Amino acid sequence: MPRYFFHIFDREKLTDEDGTTLANREEARAHAITIAGEILRDAGRKFWTGNEWRLLVTDETGANVCRVRFLVDDIALS
Repeated sequence: MPRYFFHIFDREKLTDEDGTTLANREEARAHAITIAGEILRDAGRKFWTGNEWRLLVTDETGANVCRVRFLVDDIALS
């Protein structure tokens, strides 16, 4: 089975050196959403910095599979 790598960009790059073995690209995309949700949940208020947060999924060859991006702005509603 192929190995996929989940790199996180949040002010600095956190490189996934180990990767995760998954059946295919579809499974890698689903896993990316799960990881993103867990990280955002655990970050809580720390996520409200106005910085863009990204998770980039690559395959064993280094080719991009997908990217998950979030940008949160605290906008007061009138």
